[in-house]
Amino acid sequence: MSDQADASRGMESLFRSLFPGRRFLVVSNREPYEHQWAEEVGEIEVKRPAGGLTSALDPLMQALGGTWVAWGSGEADASVVDDRDSVRVPPEDPSYSIRRVWLTQDDIHRYYLGYSNQFLWPLCHLRPDLTRIRGRHWDRYRRVNRRFADAVLDEVRGQQAAVWFQDYHLALAPEFVRQRRPDLTLAHFWHIPWPPLEIFRLAPRADQLLRGLLANDLMGLHLPSYVENFLRCAERLAGAEVDYDRCTATVDGHSCHVGAFPISIDIEAFRSAASAPGAEEQMERLRKRYAADGEKIGIGVDRLDYSKGLPEKFKALEFLWERYSELRERFTFIQVAVPSRTDIQAYDTLTQKVDRQVAAINERFGTGRWKPIHLVKQSLPPERLAVLYRIADLCIVSSLQDGMNLVAKEFVASQVDERGVLLLSAFTGAAEEIENALLINPYDPEDFALRIRNALMLPAEERQRIMREQRASLQSIFDWMRSIFSAWGRVVGGEPRNAEELATAGSEAGVRD
Repeated sequence: MSDQADASRGMESLFRSLFPGRRFLVVSNREPYEHQWAEEVGEIEVKRPAGGLTSALDPLMQALGGTWVAWGSGEADASVVDDRDSVRVPPEDPSYSIRRVWLTQDDIHRYYLGYSNQFLWPLCHLRPDLTRIRGRHWDRYRRVNRRFADAVLDEVRGQQAAVWFQDYHLALAPEFVRQRRPDLTLAHFWHIPWPPLEIFRLAPRADQLLRGLLANDLMGLHLPSYVENFLRCAERLAGAEVDYDRCTATVDGHSCHVGAFPISIDIEAFRSAASAPGAEEQMERLRKRYAADGEKIGIGVDRLDYSKGLPEKFKALEFLWERYSELRERFTFIQVAVPSRTDIQAYDTLTQKVDRQVAAINERFGTGRWKPIHLVKQSLPPERLAVLYRIADLCIVSSLQDGMNLVAKEFVASQVDERGVLLLSAFTGAAEEIENALLINPYDPEDFALRIRNALMLPAEERQRIMREQRASLQSIFDWMRSIFSAWGRVVGGEPRNAEELATAGSEAGVRD
């Protein structure tokens, strides 16, 4: 049995012991499987959208036989569902159901591209200057959230269930479910930062967003600082009675427990991919493609998103090659930049800026035999990323604001040779998680450049020591799920006496079965 399957079986046992007799539902904007029309006329193929969460939850859902409620985004999705908009997956061995929620183009424009990604996303990433809000966006966000809630309620009908909502797209749905089925147990994980009160109070109808989330029994965020921010917002903007020692917020007699649960990755999947048969041959081909003999290689992997600090990263690299000329033709940087939300103006503007920056740097410093920056504008599968991470002497994460940043953890997990160095923005959740990370301030390009140089000059023994400690301290996504389930079960079974007890539920769950 694979490590992933083994972990999923352990999670199944934990869930059934904590929630006996309850069905399990996951509710998210993104679905774990899409059905698309194949090139052959009339043929349908199944695709698995990229994403660490969907990849990790899929085997758990297979073990539990639950239901995943999600937007049916595939062009052939409607052609394969039954009369209740459901389809059994995975196709090779169906073991759970996807209950699809249908969105019109207007829904996508206003709920997803509009309110979710042009208002909530920039606001929570401390960029209120980039927010764009229209009354019709809010109305559609509310309407679509009710549609998701209706799908949940129709799915469970008279049964008992544990319902786990995901992320900022569905902030209102828990309250809609709670109003009609107060006996269900609800939890929510917010995958992006929760901003300070001074930022979140800028949101029109902030009280409604908060009340939607406070309908959960458990609200999960990445960091203790986000928990504190959330509780302050709940108290000041939603009129909740907050107990900061117990980490609870009570509205209309219902108490929501709030906890910090730092998300992670499937460590073994990246470790195995980096050391799989044929990996060293791939590494050799990549070195020949991107760097001459003896050149050091840096890597960055980011969505083309203004929160990721790509212009700041390239400014620091420009300073590096300008100030430290000995690194010209001795250090090459590979930037995987995944196109994202291209229908939103701020993202299109960023893409154009990145293209101009990279072209200017390559023209300024490049030679006939050396290209300073290789820009790869496409999504790469985890198996290929793991090999790229392994060949890198340096990984740079320069986010301006990031709830966690899983690239940092993917790099560490893939460093099976323990020779690479992680340079990590201080403004990521991962900076509070990964031991001995070399931190950078992306807003200070000269110091950033100096830290890149210093990282490249670290002695081999020091690089190995740091990486070994980081790899030993890395927690897996299964530890994350186990901690949430344990805390959730403890809340439902008898609420914790204080915040430490809630956290203990997670740490105790981190011990492998």
